[in-house]
Amino acid sequence: MEMHDIAAKKKQCEAEMAAKEPILEVKGEGNPYTLANVPTLKQIQEAIRPYRVACLILTMLSLVLLLVIVVLLVKMKTGSSACPMNAVGWKSPTCTVEQCRTFTSQHQDRCYCCQQCPPRWVRLGQSCFFLSTLRLSWEESRNNCTGEGGSLAVVRSQKVQSFLTQNGNGRKYWIGLRSTNDTWTWIDDNVLQQSYWGATQTTGDCGILSSDKLADNNWITSPCSSYTYYICQMQL
Repeated sequence: MEMHDIAAKKKQCEAEMAAKEPILEVKGEGNPYTLANVPTLKQIQEAIRPYRVACLILTMLSLVLLLVIVVLLVKMKTGSSACPMNAVGWKSPTCTVEQCRTFTSQHQDRCYCCQQCPPRWVRLGQSCFFLSTLRLSWEESRNNCTGEGGSLAVVRSQKVQSFLTQNGNGRKYWIGLRSTNDTWTWIDDNVLQQSYWGATQTTGDCGILSSDKLADNNWITSPCSSYTYYICQMQL
């Protein structure tokens, strides 16, 4: 083989090997050299940008969840000394009479929601009054009031007497007054002191407030088995 052919073969071999090596590109004059298939810094930044946004969103969600957990823990810690959750006045069925009495006695300065009267009850001072639209006997009326967490109304002042008369709509109501052994006593066993008996004499052992007359003298008596409206009273 001639020297010329050997040189040609050598050049061809070197060319084939060079083709298999990565192609270099010259950036400017001399250095730096970079591989053509390596991504640029801008391409790398654009590629990781969505991950940065996702990381930021996850961080914000984590902070929100942490805040919610802290709020719930605080509520759980203070829940035993406050009113039942969602109990706004008496509109919520969770705020029962017994609950309000318990909360009021234990946390009177904090449990403001239980310092309101139930629906259809009217308030005077620290008392709630319910003037019925149903006629019952005195005993049945007393049981109904007890079932509501109160008792038949006790009238010990002119203020209460006038208030009930004004709200009575001209009806006759049982009050918590009854004669036992010729002694008129209230339902709480206290003997009657201040009275508002009417001029007309009637018979019976139970007391009625007649709101169709003046407050100064509108009480009458009636047999306890008679049927009429009634007034319940509840202390806050």
